[in-house]
Amino acid sequence: MAAQTFQLTLAAAAKRLSDVYGGAAGADPNAALDIPYRQVLLSASGADAFIGGRNMGALTTSTNYGTLVEDVATGGVEATSIGPFETGPVKLSDLWAAGASSVLHITAIPF
Repeated sequence: MAAQTFQLTLAAAAKRLSDVYGGAAGADPNAALDIPYRQVLLSASGADAFIGGRNMGALTTSTNYGTLVEDVATGGVEATSIGPFETGPVKLSDLWAAGASSVLHITAIPF
């Protein structure tokens, strides 16, 4: 399968990255769509984005997060990378993001 690209418009309240697949916001996505990825590249536009894992979930905020993805207009010139992993893939449903006025740009490389 070829690389996948998505955009997710964020808000102050966290959104699950797998919301890009459609369905109920924040809910477990259709398993057929929620494929494992070797690497996920993230960049943000409009404002910084804040990434949290499944353990943080909907509690991910601008002060409670695991990884900062800087706005490309204010210094985030390189994409933030999760992976690449040879084993132990990541799924978009494993990640949450917050960032009022931010658009998260996602490039995902499937296994």
